[in-house]
Amino acid sequence: MSKRKEEILQCALRLFNEMGVSQVSLRTISADLGISLGNLTYHFKKREEIIEALYLELVSKLDEAIGEKLDLKSQFELLFEIPNATISRFYEYRFLMLDFVFITRNHAMINNHYQKLLEEREKQFERLLNNLIGAKLIREEIMENEYKYLFKNLRIVGDFWLSATSIDKNGAIGKKDIPEGSRLLEYMIFPYLSDEGRSIYLEWNR
Repeated sequence: MSKRKEEILQCALRLFNEMGVSQVSLRTISADLGISLGNLTYHFKKREEIIEALYLELVSKLDEAIGEKLDLKSQFELLFEIPNATISRFYEYRFLMLDFVFITRNHAMINNHYQKLLEEREKQFERLLNNLIGAKLIREEIMENEYKYLFKNLRIVGDFWLSATSIDKNGAIGKKDIPEGSRLLEYMIFPYLSDEGRSIYLEWNR
């Protein structure tokens, strides 16, 4: 990617985060950068292309953070590293999460990619839980499809926690709020740990 494209994306990310999608146009971005609109549209013809590029950046950063580990100890740690990594990345690209419904309605590419991504994430989550159940760190299911619904609950809270927090704080959200978002996800997982799993988790959090 060219240096100019990177500059445009960084500027757009900052403006989208500060002002929201509806308040930022290509002219807003070009004016902030101090370049002509024609210079900007040479790299990104539509605002939608910028939003889609930033979405793919977020996905790439999440992939790096969630990269699957092979040994069981690392996988158990990963189960609790994912919430912090996810919430941190969501905060970095918070405009996507705050305007998520609007964006998925108006960007077919993002909506289609997100649906496929959800399927892959659910498979990764299922593999991770099966490994940890085998290692006696997570208990077996008690109710039918219990872990399927756990994944759905984690996804809903993860995707919309920033929106709820923004409403609660009249838009005044900051990095200081990230630990609370992480804890919300961790506390949803904790009841499913085995006695051994709980002991390990509590030892980490002393």
